[in-house]
Amino acid sequence: MTLAEPELGAGTVTRYWGTPITIDKLPIDDIIGPGLSGIGAAGPARETLDLRQVLDDPDRLADEFLASFTALAAAQDPNDPPAITGAHVEVQVWRHGYDEPAAGHGSDFIGWCFLATSPAPAHSESGALSLADPRAGSAMTAMPGLPWGRQVMVRPVPGAHLAAPGWLTSSVVPLERGQFAVIAVAQSVR
Repeated sequence: MTLAEPELGAGTVTRYWGTPITIDKLPIDDIIGPGLSGIGAAGPARETLDLRQVLDDPDRLADEFLASFTALAAAQDPNDPPAITGAHVEVQVWRHGYDEPAAGHGSDFIGWCFLATSPAPAHSESGALSLADPRAGSAMTAMPGLPWGRQVMVRPVPGAHLAAPGWLTSSVVPLERGQFAVIAVAQSVR
């Protein structure tokens, strides 16, 4: 398992399992709105919010996702990248008890950005976003130094951003009691 620590402006495309993904830390201070301050650990395990409730500039966040998706498309197929024209963004709140089993997504690319999170829990992987390669045999490939057969996990810290092809499986490590995260989830649009 690789536990990623995103860095501001490090949004270069990296290859895991031979597949391009982006792990970055986005500058979200000018994007998020004051509505985030009223969100906490009380409430349902998962809910979807109106973008304008928590974002001052939803279009700028969509542009950040679009830039990641465009870079991934070019890295995936430099000679004939898919024409990604936009990003459909949704804001979700994940709270204690929420988890998501590994699943792929129907779009070309999928992305996440943590907008706000509670303080780090005692269990360091709690609330982390995890990516894995679902292809048969990838988990049994023993290649020292490469991430084959290992998950890539991104800690739930504000600004942490991950974008990947939609066919990779993603999951959410269960959030502990009292923990919450506000997440922007985006899918590419052709």
